[in-house]
Amino acid sequence: MVEQMAQRRVHKPRWLEPILKKTFFDSCVAHPMHKNERNKYCMTCNKSACQYCVSHGIHRCHKMLSIFKHVYKYVVALAAVEKHIDCSHIQTYTCNKRLVIALNPLPHGSLESNTDLSCETCGRRLNDPRLYRYCSISCKVKAVLRKPDDSLPPFITKQRPSKGKKEKASVLRKPINKRKGTPRRAPFF
Repeated sequence: MVEQMAQRRVHKPRWLEPILKKTFFDSCVAHPMHKNERNKYCMTCNKSACQYCVSHGIHRCHKMLSIFKHVYKYVVALAAVEKHIDCSHIQTYTCNKRLVIALNPLPHGSLESNTDLSCETCGRRLNDPRLYRYCSISCKVKAVLRKPDDSLPPFITKQRPSKGKKEKASVLRKPINKRKGTPRRAPFF
């Protein structure tokens, strides 16, 4: 009963639950070619796709997320996923010189007896507990769904700014001129 009430008040994207349960990096059946692993996720169709599905198939104009492997688990780039959901308080990792966040808890990081240093949901050790409260997206989703009251706002879906704020920001912003201006030359003697 409590979980049903939590699911009603929390606004989460419909693609979020399927991506957490999906397996990636298997071969694409539709494209039996070299390097055809399904390492992309179509947020429009809720399906995994390979590079050929994205470039030639029905997913050409859809919203896509690239999936990476880090310590044998699936991760997504922080810059790509934070456009769609609120990723605050989720621990970041570095993978191929980019910040990523885990879809599900990573295998490293033992379970801690000290709850101040661990994930609020699964109890895994966090690198910096002052900045992070969750080790993965799935842990944050579970924590939001089990909130006891409606006093705190849901924080899965990214809040879009109102039009008034957007117009105000564009009025205050000064156009950036990339050129230096009038060139000044040294006098000829």
